[in-house]
Amino acid sequence: MIWRWFWREWRTPSLLVVWLSLTLAVACVLALGRAGDRINQSVNYQSRDYLAGDLVLRGSHPPETAWLAAAQKSGLHLSQQMSFNTMVFANDVPQLVYVKAADDAYPLYGELETDPPGLKPKPGEILIAPRLAELLSVKPGDKLEVGDTDLNIAGFLIQEPDSGFNPFQMAPRVLIHLNDVDATGAVQPGSRLTYRDMFAGEPDAVAAFQEKFKDALRIDQRWMTLDQEGGALAKSIDRAQQFLVLSSLLTLLLAIAAVAVAMSHYCRSRHTLIAVLKTLGAGRRELRYWVIGQWAVLMAAAMVAGSLLGLVFDVVLMSLLAPLLPKELPAPGWWPWIWALLTLLAITVLVGARPYRQLMLTQPTRVLRNDVIAPVWPLRWYLPLVAVIVAGGLAVLTNASVLLWAVLSGVVLIAALLAVVGYGGLWLLAKIPFRQLSLQLAIRRLLRQPGQTLVQTGAFALSFMLLGLLVMVRGDLIGRWQEQMPPDTPNYFLVNMTQAQIEPVNQLLAKHNVTPTEYYPVVLARLSGINGETALAWADARDPGNNTVRRELSLTWQDKLPPVNELADGTWPPKPGEVSIEMEVVKQLGLKVGDTLTFIGDTQPFTATVSSIRQVDWESMRPNFFFIFNQSSLQNQSAMWLTSFHYEGNDGLITAMNRQYPSISIFDTGAMLKQIQTILAQVSRALEAMVVLVLICGVLLLLAQIQVGMAQRRTELVVYRTLGAGKRLLRRTLWCEFALLGAMAGVVAALGAEIALWQLQTRVFDFPWQPQWPLWIALPLVGGFLLSLCGSVLGIRLLGDSQQYRSLQS
Repeated sequence: MIWRWFWREWRTPSLLVVWLSLTLAVACVLALGRAGDRINQSVNYQSRDYLAGDLVLRGSHPPETAWLAAAQKSGLHLSQQMSFNTMVFANDVPQLVYVKAADDAYPLYGELETDPPGLKPKPGEILIAPRLAELLSVKPGDKLEVGDTDLNIAGFLIQEPDSGFNPFQMAPRVLIHLNDVDATGAVQPGSRLTYRDMFAGEPDAVAAFQEKFKDALRIDQRWMTLDQEGGALAKSIDRAQQFLVLSSLLTLLLAIAAVAVAMSHYCRSRHTLIAVLKTLGAGRRELRYWVIGQWAVLMAAAMVAGSLLGLVFDVVLMSLLAPLLPKELPAPGWWPWIWALLTLLAITVLVGARPYRQLMLTQPTRVLRNDVIAPVWPLRWYLPLVAVIVAGGLAVLTNASVLLWAVLSGVVLIAALLAVVGYGGLWLLAKIPFRQLSLQLAIRRLLRQPGQTLVQTGAFALSFMLLGLLVMVRGDLIGRWQEQMPPDTPNYFLVNMTQAQIEPVNQLLAKHNVTPTEYYPVVLARLSGINGETALAWADARDPGNNTVRRELSLTWQDKLPPVNELADGTWPPKPGEVSIEMEVVKQLGLKVGDTLTFIGDTQPFTATVSSIRQVDWESMRPNFFFIFNQSSLQNQSAMWLTSFHYEGNDGLITAMNRQYPSISIFDTGAMLKQIQTILAQVSRALEAMVVLVLICGVLLLLAQIQVGMAQRRTELVVYRTLGAGKRLLRRTLWCEFALLGAMAGVVAALGAEIALWQLQTRVFDFPWQPQWPLWIALPLVGGFLLSLCGSVLGIRLLGDSQQYRSLQS
């Protein structure tokens, strides 16, 4: 009986829309859940590769042996290293190098890139940077004198997973075995050393180990974790995930709205059927059995179809995002399937409970009077309750992402503006004496049922807003992300230049058709005092373990605000005795405009007053500084110079630079830039695929809303035709009605999308807000055009059927 009932009802357009919407909701949650799980793993993989471990203890002294023993007892893997600067010699030619000494376990994660491949530090051997080989004219197999010992050059050190990006590290890098440090004699009392102890293991064990010793850290020690040290690459991957979560959220909201509209319409269309069955003796138990059974079959069909579609879409997304992900990742867990099932049940119960309750309470008298409706759960209580539960569920599903609140703020704004923009606009139109009868009839019909008009306008506005939002995200936000990383982004940095070298370096670059960015002076100093207190005491009281006051800082002077800096507070440029500071330093140290900072340089201490605070884009791969002074404040300090440029040629520029200016350090960031630009391209393609899901859901919502008034419009057409109205007039009336609805919905949608985009730009994607004027033009025009087409098709359908004509003419 249930199957026969279901098969007969299956052909109902409203029930078909419900099934399709539920199917898309399941597919969306499943596909994005599986993709999101692997992207999360990718971020963790990238971050731990960047650290060469899950957790790193960094300090200027060796860690306590008890800590290392506790780590091994907890089942953690351990790798130790130390680094320092020293002189090396080849054929009596000296050169300052940055030495990293590591043990056999290094690296715990990531890949040590060497030439030839597969090399690791061994006792008695050394791996050197290619630049050092050029400076000293050595090659693999030669001996290199490091302090008191000679080490055999085993090969070239191309890239370490934990090398990071530090353009102020001037010396070429070398890698030796930890056991060779004592033999070099380079480490003496008073030597400046950096110790890094890397730990790897199960997340719970790593977290427990860090928690156990977090209060025992010395002043010079700090923990480096995945969240803190992920780098620009991990931030780019995380932003890619935010774009996909946004697409998933839009799809879900449209699917929920489509199910709500279609299910309510379906249940209302079956009130008479249930009344007839009750008059024929059907009991409540049998009806509940039939209806619930039908709904169970519908959910099962949606779950099966949604799972298949979700797996297909997951394959598509993974193929598009393949360059973002490591080659080998564990299979996604079961939680996306659980979330997909819970989403299906939640949408069904929350959206369908009231319509089905009302359907089951239909009275037999409904056969005689169509206006008999059972009182069930007042909407003024039911709708807010459902909205709160849906928002809570989405918050759990998206980890309370700011994305959710940005989009929901636009939805709430739509609801608040419906009465003002929608009904108010129609009321104003009604005051205008239009000559066209079809337009007058359309306005009167919309005003005659304000509640239904506002609901329809809200549904259409939601569709247009979310579709417009995704299009703008795909176009504007992706475009602005790409603007932050344009093709000509500098991929080489020159550090440790003297002022006398600037002009000849410029000439060399010009000879190879390369234009450098600005030249920045760099002064090394330490922050020693804040507002009369020692910097250590001030920092430990507000941010214990803060590294800003425990290391040398790179200071500069500038008259012009650097390109990727935005003034957040105060005045620019700094005057003599003033300094501009970066926002993160302000947050960490609790500083404000007017505070006094004291620095110790290589000549004498100097003091400056904070005159401004800057927001800096650290992902831009351009030279950026925490502290920017007036030139007079640093004129007594020794300075080196820094610049950057974009270079893709192979005409010997880098080799010539190394030979002519061996004291200048050259850093190549091309590999990281290519990875980030690959992410940009792949995310853009993935969003194009997501547009398909959102577009389908938007069309389903439009179809569901159009189905709502079909029966009533058919009745009205009978009346109009009986009174002598022609088919042309009725078609124009339907066209005007839907065009007005579309235009009003477009205006409301533009405002809602603008609010949502403002939140997304400023709070999620870290972009400055820009008003989206194309939305204000496109959404009303597109909304009016699309719905006017729907009105035209609807007019043809209602008036073109021959049987309908006969009923109108009888």
